[in-house]
Amino acid sequence: MSGVLFVSVVYWMFALMLVFPPSEVASAGLTIEALLGGWLGSESLTFVQYHMRRTAATCLAHTLLLPGYVATLMKAEPWVLLFLDTRIHSQASVLLVLVSLLPAAAVAWVVSGWWQGGWQGHPLAASLAVYASSNSPEAWKSVAADINTEFRRVDKFTSGASSVYRVVATDSWLLKVTNYKVELTSLRDAVLSLEASQTTAGPAATTEANPAPAQLLTIKVVSVREGVPAFSLRLSSVEFGELERKVVNPVVNARHIVIQQSLSDFFLETFTETIRLNPTVSPPTQERSMCFGCQQTEANVTLQRRCSGAGGGDGQCQECHCRPMWCVSCLSKWFASRQDQSRPESWLSSRAPCPTCRSTFCLLDVSIIA
Repeated sequence: MSGVLFVSVVYWMFALMLVFPPSEVASAGLTIEALLGGWLGSESLTFVQYHMRRTAATCLAHTLLLPGYVATLMKAEPWVLLFLDTRIHSQASVLLVLVSLLPAAAVAWVVSGWWQGGWQGHPLAASLAVYASSNSPEAWKSVAADINTEFRRVDKFTSGASSVYRVVATDSWLLKVTNYKVELTSLRDAVLSLEASQTTAGPAATTEANPAPAQLLTIKVVSVREGVPAFSLRLSSVEFGELERKVVNPVVNARHIVIQQSLSDFFLETFTETIRLNPTVSPPTQERSMCFGCQQTEANVTLQRRCSGAGGGDGQCQECHCRPMWCVSCLSKWFASRQDQSRPESWLSSRAPCPTCRSTFCLLDVSIIA
């Protein structure tokens, strides 16, 4: 059984790399798009036709993974079927292979029908026909030509680098490209609404092996045109601003989701949460002044040496005798600007000079004025 387990793990590991190819596999040209590039054509010239052929080839290739697994397992571990009577061993092997080929045969039959019919039966052609100006069976091709033309323009919005998941917004169309289908809607008819937000990793939780923090937004796309199904998009908050400039109708934010557009926004939130764990201090006897940085908020933080690394030497925290002159937001921006911008995972454990007297401090030294 250990041999079967080993063969299964190795086979499906390679199968997953085919279904969801990592960047290393894609750069090596071991993807369906690269291997069948001559038949698929050019995405930049004929976007719609390219993805019709690509989705068909992807469906067929992925359904062949099951018979490939059966054949590999029987080749590597022939004893798997030896528990059967020797007389029916060969018949059982053939039957098992044939059963595993049924999904692939069904998909091949459907794909051949699309191909012979000029791709008119493809689901993408049906989606385009909704926007056609006539009921002619070939009317979808005029809509496809419009999308192909707009996709060639350099000002389109594109998120994602592969066909596993990609969002494209042209001047008139919003498209979601996945392994097996392309969903689309006209931007004039589309109503986008923010449904959820998820932060993958904040600066407080990152390590050198983890990527920079990212806020992922779930956006529901609903078309007011009858016959166009709704679909959802997943975008980072940084990309959302660029997509928002493309859409025609205002984005609905009924859930009041706060969109964090930059790393500074993430750091400000984490900076504030971190210093709230420090002891607070009483307000000074004299009247507090406005923040020296923004002149919009009262100064509400002060520096008091508190960390165990206090020593006054190079790179160590030092005493600061400045009166409160900065707000949390401005001090956070100052602290972030003095860090290594290529290593945001190290910011919370780093130090910075006081913006007034240049005494070195860390986050443990920052106290909120109660």
